[in-house]
Amino acid sequence: MIAHDADLRAWLATPDAAEHLDVARLDAEDASRWREIRTARRRRDWASSRALLAAVPTACRGSRSMSHSHGYSALVLAELASHVGIDVEVLIPRDFLRLAEIAYPTSEARHLAMLDPAQLAGRFYEFWTLKEALAKALKLSLPEALTQCRFVDDAGNLVPSIPTGRPWRATVFAPRPDLRLAIACVADSTGRLRGRIHTEEWPAPALTPWPVMVDLIGDASYCVPAPEASPFAGS
Repeated sequence: MIAHDADLRAWLATPDAAEHLDVARLDAEDASRWREIRTARRRRDWASSRALLAAVPTACRGSRSMSHSHGYSALVLAELASHVGIDVEVLIPRDFLRLAEIAYPTSEARHLAMLDPAQLAGRFYEFWTLKEALAKALKLSLPEALTQCRFVDDAGNLVPSIPTGRPWRATVFAPRPDLRLAIACVADSTGRLRGRIHTEEWPAPALTPWPVMVDLIGDASYCVPAPEASPFAGS
């Protein structure tokens, strides 16, 4: 069993976590859901996330959020934040510029079009995971978060604009070079958001700390880099 002894903790379950699910121990509702899953990919994602939940004590006074992508599952538990969101994405090759034109504000699409091609996938998914995590923390729909949670202003500067007057924090890790994991949380004061985010991997522990790609703290009037990293690494 994984320990839970901090205010904000995040776990990443690797694809082999799915092998740790004991289907025989599922309750009636989850057993029914398991039988309804037809594709191998969805079964792997669901098994990975349920195995992680079984390994982590999830009772807390705050909130929790989960995400999964290509066998990876992610979980964040927050004691102090009023709301929390998490998103994990494998960096799958896509037509990033076309997707940005459709889903992102014009300023972000222009920013991505000006990047070195070697930076494009990472930055696209940094934006995407931030928006998905913020959608969960702010109780927005994904289409609302894609357009209203902005990270580039009309002048092309990397300046976040988040649709809330409450203090927030948004952090993106790169647990693997081809993986991005974002955590967003909202609290009553910025002081409650400045602590270190504890990260773990399961079922095997991480060999090295997760690199931090983005770490921001802000509210309606300002936004500053948190202690972990510059606003956008490599900018």
